[in-house]
Parts: sequence; structure tokens; C-alpha cells
Amino acid sequence: MEFAAAVPFLMLALALVWQVLLLGLTSMYASHGAAEAARQAAVTPDDIERIDEETRKRIRPPWDGEDVLSVSVVERDGARYAQVTMAMPVFLPGVGGPWDITAESRVVTEVEPRVVTP
Repeated sequence: MEFAAAVPFLMLALALVWQVLLLGLTSMYASHGAAEAARQAAVTPDDIERIDEETRKRIRPPWDGEDVLSVSVVERDGARYAQVTMAMPVFLPGVGGPWDITAESRVVTEVEPRVVTP
């Protein structure tokens, strides 16, 4: 009888452990994606499509989906940063939740970006 009463609590604990594992994996992939985006932005600073493509190559499915992952290069305080935002999955990878995880990495420029003047 006590085991039957404890099963729901054990399942809840298992679900919480699984969700924490997904949080850690998503955070790891966001950090890795930001580092890869910064590396590519250092080489091809004007080609955001290439930066996005190279970032998605390094992240496993389903975390690399169009509706899960977004890549941008932002400028702040005189420096450029590659920013990766991923939707936090809820119980299943690829099922986005209401939260996002954002990671960023500084771009150490190897090639100066072209300045387009109108």
C-alpha cells in the first residue's frame, strides 16, 4: 500500500530530474552555438546566413530547428557579440516552452566588417 502511494512522488521526482537535464543540455548547446557563431563571425562578419548555417551545423537535432534556435550578432559597448537564443524544451526535446535560454560570446575580429554607406 505504501509503495502505491509513493509512486506518484517518485514519478514527479523523475520528471523534475529529466527537466533539469534538459535545461542543462539546452544551456550547453546555447553556449556552444554562441562560441561557434562568434568564431564564424570573426571570419565572415558580414554574412549572417553563413554564421547561422555554421552554428546550426554544430548543434544536434531537434535543438537546431528554425523555431527553436535563433542566431544574431549584436554590438554593445564597442564590441561585437554572437548571441544564440534557444527555446527551453518542456519534457521533450524540440517541444518549446515559454522560456528561452540565451548565451553570447564575444567576437574577436579577424576581418574588419565592411561599412556600407548610402
